[in-house]
Amino acid sequence: MSATSSVAIPSTQAIRSAIVQIVAASLAADPARISDDSRLINDLGMDSLDFLDILFQLEKTFGRTIRNADFNRVLRPDKSELAQAGEFLRPEEIERLAPIMPVLAEAAGVNPVRRRELFAFLTIDTLVRMVERRLNEPAGNEPGTGEESDV
Repeated sequence: MSATSSVAIPSTQAIRSAIVQIVAASLAADPARISDDSRLINDLGMDSLDFLDILFQLEKTFGRTIRNADFNRVLRPDKSELAQAGEFLRPEEIERLAPIMPVLAEAAGVNPVRRRELFAFLTIDTLVRMVERRLNEPAGNEPGTGEESDV
């Protein structure tokens, strides 16, 4: 695909539907039981290998690398630049992740969130927001290009 080609970005509903189908197939789950707020680990039983499969299927389906700096902050919170700040996520980290993980901001308003617990806050809605974000970024803004989106 050339930089000058114009590709229509799927609607939020189309993205959501594709994600639900991918997650359901990967986890052998009934798509009717999967909602926007379904937590991938706690509600659907996803493990790290399932997640990698889901991630690769999303990238194949949407033709874009989904992983970027924001995604890596979610997947590897102990490796982020703020990881040295302690066991709990700092307010600025939560604020940066809140647009893609609103459930995290809600939970953090009640209790502090440990870095190692961050992965458990992944929901279908989080995946939808991450995919939409990546599809709306310029095509050259891929991991390893030096260009990172800022949540």
